[in-house]
Formats: sequence, structure tokens, C-alpha cells
Amino acid sequence: MTRLYFILCLLGLVCVACQPTANTSVIDNNASFSIDRQGDSTTITIYSPWQKGKVMQQLAFNQAYERIVCTSATHMGFISELGMMDKVVGVCRPERVYNLSEEERERITDIGDDMQPSMEQILLLNPDLVILYTYAQGDPIPAQVEALGIPILYCNEWTETTPLARAEWIRVFGAVFGCSTKADSIYASVMDAYEQLKVDSLKFKGKSIMSGMSWRGTWYVPAGGTFMGNLFRDAGAQYKYENHPSTSSIPLTMEQAIQDFAQADVWVGCEANSLKELEAIDKKHTWFKAFQTGQVYNFRRRALPSGANDFWESGTVHPERILQDLQYILEGDTTQLHYAEKLK
Repeated sequence: MTRLYFILCLLGLVCVACQPTANTSVIDNNASFSIDRQGDSTTITIYSPWQKGKVMQQLAFNQAYERIVCTSATHMGFISELGMMDKVVGVCRPERVYNLSEEERERITDIGDDMQPSMEQILLLNPDLVILYTYAQGDPIPAQVEALGIPILYCNEWTETTPLARAEWIRVFGAVFGCSTKADSIYASVMDAYEQLKVDSLKFKGKSIMSGMSWRGTWYVPAGGTFMGNLFRDAGAQYKYENHPSTSSIPLTMEQAIQDFAQADVWVGCEANSLKELEAIDKKHTWFKAFQTGQVYNFRRRALPSGANDFWESGTVHPERILQDLQYILEGDTTQLHYAEKLK
């Protein structure tokens, strides 16, 4: 998929045509980004995810970009939602992108691994803009792209810890492609649907949830302040670490995981395709109530053998779909799941 989601580890589209927005407007997302329009000029300001309030970048432009290179599959989720895939000329590892037609797979150039994209390929493509994410301060890739004389835009949506804040980055992509009206409408619909599901979550109080699995002796679970931690809370589930303020995963030993989650009602987000595979990874997985009752789910319903997974693409834009999946799981309804799949 992308280096981001391997290292760190969702209402329909509003049919609004892409068109210029009003002359002057400002969008602000809790100091993650702002968009300022003055006449024909647009300035996107990106703020550092590591030093709150510090400007990381300002990108000023007078017309929409036509040739785009992306380094993350999550970018493609936003672009696909806006109907702008024809603007993409290059992407890291296109086989790891779910939302590509066969024609697009043939047309879009593979620019290599996202940890080390090919500067030669990027230069040959002659893009107007390269959309990057940075996995840490001091990431050398942005400087290498800038040395080619090509404008860059940082997309730090992965650093957002709440689902709606992450989805709101579609507004940045709307500005890039000159279709802010459409992007704003999509986000407004997503936000309305998500907030309504949160109201409905009261009926799921009492069901407990667990996440992850053992991997090489360590079991990583989301803290309450993470993207998934917030989703668990908004779904109405009881979660052991819901009040843990960290925005990072919490490493547990198998013994601690058993102590914390042996009696959890449902188990989501495991990286296995069947109960048999989960048992083969670690026999102790069978000790959990959720395994014994068959209430184990992954998020691979919309995935390809190549590793592409729509959970990380349209799911980034549509967190309400993930929230709905979690509520269906808590309710025991497996017939309407979008991203989640019950292990058999």
C-alpha cells in the first residue's frame, strides 16, 4: 500500500460538478491546514503535525493542477472521490492501489517504492505537482523532489487522530483540482452521516471490543486518542483503552492482551483471512471469547491479492462507512458490511 500505513500503523458522493469557488474564502482545519482564496489565487498552508502552529509549507497557485504524481494510496482515495483520476500520471506501486480501472493501471506510471520513489521517473513524467506525505521530520524525499524543480504538496492526513479531521483533507485536494465546491459538499455529507451514527451509537453501549493480533510476540492495540480508538468510542463500544490519551498504538504482551481482552464480545482488525489462519499464527488466539464464538473480523472485504485495500482509500474519505461497519458488527448484522469481513 503506502509506506505510511506499513510504518505507522469510512454516505455516498454528492453529485456536484467541479467548478471554481467564490473569490474569497478561508478553510481552516484545527491548524492542520488552511486554504485562502483571493481572486484567482489560492494559497494552501500546511502546518507541521509535530510542532503545532508551525507552518510547514505554503503552496500558492493561480490555476488547477493538471498532471499529478502521488506517493500514497490514500491520496488516490481522495482523488477518486473527486473524479479526478485522469489527472494522475504517476503513483508509487500502483498494484497497491484499489481504486484503479484496468485502463488507469496501464496509463499511470509506477514511480517505485514509496520509501524511495524514482526521481528519474518523476522527472520524465514532468508533473505539475507531486503530493507527498512525510513519515517523520527530516524525511529526505521532499528535498529530492524539490531539487528537480517540481512543486510539492504535503498531505499529512495520516497524522489526524479523529476520523472527520482525516476526511476533511478532501478539501485540500478540491483546491488543488479547482473543485472546492464539490469537495466541501462531499465532506459536509460525510460529517452529517457520521454525526448521526454517533447519536445512534447509544444502543450499542455494553458491547465490548478488541483489536489487532499477536505479531512476533507483541500485540499492538489502538489507544483511545487514535483514529481507531475514536471510532470505537463513536460506535458505542466498550474498549479497554478508550480513556488512554495517547495518539499512538500501545504494545502489549500476549499475556497482557489475554488479561485485557479474553472476554471481549467482538474482535476487529485482525490481519488474517480465516479462523484457521489466525490459530496457525498463534494458538493462544483461540483462548479469546470472540474467537470461540466466531465474532472475529478483518477489514479486507474490499481488498485485492496484490495488497491493495479500499479501507485505506475510500475509507479515509468515508469514515462513516467504517463507523457503520463497527455498529453492524456490534449489532450482529453481517449482511451489510462494507469494509469488514467475518472470519470463517
